[in-house]
Amino acid sequence: MTEWDHGKENKRIEIYTDGSCTGNGTDEAIAGAGIYVPNNNALKFEDRGFLGVKNVKEIKVTIARLHERKAPTNLRWVKGHSGIEGNEKADQLAKEGSEKSHTDTINMTIPPPLQISGMKLNKLMQATAYKAIQHRKMNTRAYQNALNRKATKVNIGRAKASVQEIGSNHPTDTNLWKSIRNKDFERKTRTFLWMVYHNAYKNGEYWDTIPGYEIRANCSECRCNCPGQDLIWRLGQELWKNKRSAWVKPHFGIILGCGLANFKNDDNKPLSGDSRLYRILISESTYLIWKLRCERNEIIRRWRKTLENRIQLD
Repeated sequence: MTEWDHGKENKRIEIYTDGSCTGNGTDEAIAGAGIYVPNNNALKFEDRGFLGVKNVKEIKVTIARLHERKAPTNLRWVKGHSGIEGNEKADQLAKEGSEKSHTDTINMTIPPPLQISGMKLNKLMQATAYKAIQHRKMNTRAYQNALNRKATKVNIGRAKASVQEIGSNHPTDTNLWKSIRNKDFERKTRTFLWMVYHNAYKNGEYWDTIPGYEIRANCSECRCNCPGQDLIWRLGQELWKNKRSAWVKPHFGIILGCGLANFKNDDNKPLSGDSRLYRILISESTYLIWKLRCERNEIIRRWRKTLENRIQLD
């Protein structure tokens, strides 16, 4: 790697990389890794301004170092753990890196002539431009501050503590945010869950912190038993009786994390049908309860119609 860093030797080299990780997919994950950048992907990354590329800082530095070399560098994929000496040594180094108690200091600077910003106009399409605008917005301080709201963190914690009941172990914040964009959710449901995560609806606890309006937190006018919510969940449980998985009674944490439902059978094989129905059932029923609020009439008809319309799409 010394020759690569300095870029002085006109010597053709081959690079083998590998990675090692413990606790993958959890907040406690520890990794040691090498970087593999196929030639064609490197060009695509640069042309698109590295939009949507994970580990973008490391990838940019890697590509800059490759550009800095005077001699060609060959990058090729090889099958892991197949007895190739270079790959085996890289795997050993990656494992050692993941077990270190401290991180190494690595020069991550990019020489100004090799710094690439923006994307090529001939690669810019409407969808790409929209993603770029969205990505830029997500990196603003105001957006990041919104993600760090106390109410949002509390709700994320509630979801993390609850989703083990529906078969998802130790999800990260990223897993939760991706789950509300699950393909089983309609756009209106995704928006609803996003608003609930951020405590953005003006009800309940929202009014507790506003002097003089605390009475709005709970309905003081309606003194009935509010049967709608209980009735809808009873209907949902009745529908679930024919499934192989046990019914998991929904509560607030389950509702927030229902997109991560992952039921399995006794052989630990996924029950995709059960998981999908549970996601649809919980999300659609919750959204209907929100719409009904204090309505009393036609609860059963509307619940059945909502579920029938959604299930017919499958």
